[in-house]
Amino acid sequence: MAAVSFLIKGLPENRVTAIAKNRKYHVIMKIGDSVKVKQGTLDPDFNQYDMSGWQGRITAIAPNNKTNLIEIAWDSITLKQLPKEFIENSIEDGYAYDIMFLGKEDVELTKPRDKEKDAEKQLEKLEANYGNRTFDAEERRIATILPGNELSVTEENQKLYFDYLQKNLQKPILLTGAEDFPWEEKYLLGGWSKKEYEKLKKTQPSYTDTFEFIELSEEIDEMYGIIAKVKRSTDKKQFMLPLWDLKCVDRNSKNYELISDYSSWMTNYR
Repeated sequence: MAAVSFLIKGLPENRVTAIAKNRKYHVIMKIGDSVKVKQGTLDPDFNQYDMSGWQGRITAIAPNNKTNLIEIAWDSITLKQLPKEFIENSIEDGYAYDIMFLGKEDVELTKPRDKEKDAEKQLEKLEANYGNRTFDAEERRIATILPGNELSVTEENQKLYFDYLQKNLQKPILLTGAEDFPWEEKYLLGGWSKKEYEKLKKTQPSYTDTFEFIELSEEIDEMYGIIAKVKRSTDKKQFMLPLWDLKCVDRNSKNYELISDYSSWMTNYR
């Protein structure tokens, strides 16, 4: 869908004032003109994103000449290059990420780089990934690890996640099962020998065990993702277990959040 045009006169007065206070501009601009953001210009909403070189088309002009405020719909190239964090923060705070209100002195006239239909197609792609939903804290953390707008569990993203965990997990780490391991299900559901189950637990890892984290395996499993080498606390037996199936014992540890986010990603984005 095309960028939605918002009436500038409907903007909160403090935002108009912050953008347009004490400004004078005399270059004539009209709706439909292509403009490029000047070097060193920060976004007026968060005041932290450098918009230098962002480009789009003027879709509205403030009727009050004292404000010199214009509405810009980003072109397809800018939409494609928008920082993920910018998109997510805009959604969470109720701002449209595909348009921006700036003062005329913040931009300069330029030649268009695409057609309006190109921008519409790119916006449709973004909306397919982000929609109008609000990202929760977990999703935002995961999104900062992965590039672009694709959060799917892919081979490339697994490698990126591996590098991130390798760098940020801090030993010592005590782990246990997030839920029963696959081999245990038939015993826990009933109908299978409890005696056999207890015997197998001596040689097989159980979700009730506590494990000491040793390291992450360099080889990422195609089905189970990142594999952790662990040592059972009771008998020092070592196992290779999917990190997806584990959780940190200490809920207040930063490691708990890191592993929990990874498990959630594997569960929700496969």
